[in-house]
Amino acid sequence: MSEKPTALDAVKIQARVVIPIVRALEHEIGTGRAHSIVGRAIAESYAQWQDKAVSARNLHPRDTDIEEHFPVETEVVEDTDSTFAINMTRCRFAEYFRAIGAADVGSLLTCGVDFAAEAVLRPDWEFRRSQTIMGGASHCDFRWQLKAPQDNVEATSRESGSQTH
Repeated sequence: MSEKPTALDAVKIQARVVIPIVRALEHEIGTGRAHSIVGRAIAESYAQWQDKAVSARNLHPRDTDIEEHFPVETEVVEDTDSTFAINMTRCRFAEYFRAIGAADVGSLLTCGVDFAAEAVLRPDWEFRRSQTIMGGASHCDFRWQLKAPQDNVEATSRESGSQTH
């Protein structure tokens, strides 16, 4: 019996399809526009999948063992009831895409989905990340802050209002 593919295996398979599509689009419509379109499509698709696949919402980020699900190494920088910060110090996704000369596409397939996924999974948390290993930084800086109760009410009202239109 074969083992279940890892997240890295899945991304490598996706890359075989996505890289040639992105390169063709870059040639036809320009790099910026191609990356914007493909990045948005991948992020929206991933967020929709997360919305269906994961039933728990607003879990404290510490309760999601990222290293269990993804080929990364992290260190905790801050951990309180309302904040959580990690530095991702190793990312095998980045290692793979950099090795094949496609970090730009790797960013679309992996890093680019984080904000959309976090908006679905943790709507009561503000998520920030200002740098990635994929982009050439020494580490990825993942930061979460629990929104103030008023911010949560406003976000819920906006979501409810947008669904009724």
